[in-house]
Amino acid sequence: MKKLLLILLLILNFSCSEEQNNPLDTVVKNIEDLQNAIDNAQPGDEIILSNGVWENSQIKFHATGTEKQPITLRAETPGKVTLEGESVLKISGEHLIVKDLYFKNGYTPDEAVIIFRNSPDSIAYNCRVTGTVIEDYTQLDRHRKDHWVEFYGQHNELDHSYITGKSNEGPTVKVYLNDNRHINNYHKIHDNHLVSRPRKGEPKAETMQLGASTTSMTPSYTQVTNNLFEKCNGEVEIISSKSNFNNFSNNVFLESEGSVVTRHGNYATISGNLFIANDNPYVGGIRVINTGHWITNNYFYGLKGQEFRAALAIMNGIPKSPLNRYNQVTDAVIAHNSWINCEQPIHFSVGVNLDQADVLPPSEIRSARPKRVIFANNFVYNQSATSYPIKAYDKIDGVKFKSNLSTHCL
Repeated sequence: MKKLLLILLLILNFSCSEEQNNPLDTVVKNIEDLQNAIDNAQPGDEIILSNGVWENSQIKFHATGTEKQPITLRAETPGKVTLEGESVLKISGEHLIVKDLYFKNGYTPDEAVIIFRNSPDSIAYNCRVTGTVIEDYTQLDRHRKDHWVEFYGQHNELDHSYITGKSNEGPTVKVYLNDNRHINNYHKIHDNHLVSRPRKGEPKAETMQLGASTTSMTPSYTQVTNNLFEKCNGEVEIISSKSNFNNFSNNVFLESEGSVVTRHGNYATISGNLFIANDNPYVGGIRVINTGHWITNNYFYGLKGQEFRAALAIMNGIPKSPLNRYNQVTDAVIAHNSWINCEQPIHFSVGVNLDQADVLPPSEIRSARPKRVIFANNFVYNQSATSYPIKAYDKIDGVKFKSNLSTHCL
C-alpha cells in the first residue's frame, strides 16, 4: 500500500511540474517563427516560446479562438522566457490566452508593454494575460509617458501577475473607454501583486486608472478584486476611478501612500478591502467624489493620513462642475466599515475653499457639500483616547448618521 501511494505521489508531482505538449503545440525559437505560428493558429492551438532571452521582440498576437478552444501563447517554462530590450506584446482577436511571460531589462518602444489591441481597428475581446511578470521595465526618462498594461475592448482579463518598479510618467494599468466598443467592458483585474511604485512627486503616477474625465460618464463595469497593492507610492491616487459602475473588492493596500479615489464617474462599489499603514503617515484610504457609491465592509488599520490622504475623505464638490473637476458627493452609502487605531480617520468636506472665493473663479470653488449620504453601522476603535474621530471642514447637514460606534480603551 505504501509503495502504491509513493508511485501515485510521484506521478502527481511530475504531472504538476511539467506542461505536457500535445499535437496542437508549436514550439518557436525566434520572432519570425512566432509570427508565422500566430498567423496560422487555429482554435485549441498552443504556441510555446522556447526558453531563453527574446531580445527586442515586438509581438502581434492576433487570432481567433473559441470559448471552449482558446488559442494560447505561453512560455516553455515559467520564469525562463524573458522579453528584454525594447519588447512589447499586442493582443487582438477573441479568446486568446497569454501566460508565463517575463518582461525585464528594458522598456517598451510603444505606448505600453502589454496592449489589448493591435490597432484602433483591431481590438481584443475575451482575452486573458495570466502568470506574467513586468519587472523594472521602465523608461530611462522618468518624464516619458507610457503604461504597462492597457485595456481596450471588452471582457479582457489580467490575473495572477507580478508588476513592480514603474517609475516614469503614466498609470501602471489603464482602462480606455474611447467609444462603444470599449464601454460595458466587464474587464477583470484580479489576484495580482502590484508593488514598489516609487514616489514621482507629481500627478500622472497612478497604479491604476479606469477611464478619463472626458469619458467619465460612461459605464465600464471593470472588476478590480483580490489584488495586493504594496508600497504603491507614485502619487496621491493609487486607483483613480473615472468611469461608472466599477467594483473594487477584497483588495489589500499595504503601506501604499495614496488612496482609492472615485475621481470621476459614479456608482462605484468599494467593499471588503484592507488598508494597512504600518506607521507610514502618508498612507491613505478611500476618497469619495461624485454620486451613488457603496462603500461597505472595509477595514482600515493604523492610518494617520489627513485631508486628501485621510482614511476616509468625503470631498466638497463644485456646483455645476465640469467633467474634469470635482462633482458633488450625493446618494452615497458608507456602512459596516471599521477603523482600528487610526488617528481622526473620517474627514467630511475635504477640499472646501470658500476662503479663496475672492481670488478664484466660481468654477474652482468647492462649496457643494455632501448630501443624501448615509453613514451607518460603522465602527471606530483606538487603544488610547485620541481626538474626535470625525473632522468636518464645512457643515455636514447632508449626512445621516445611524448606529455607529466609537470607543477606546480606558
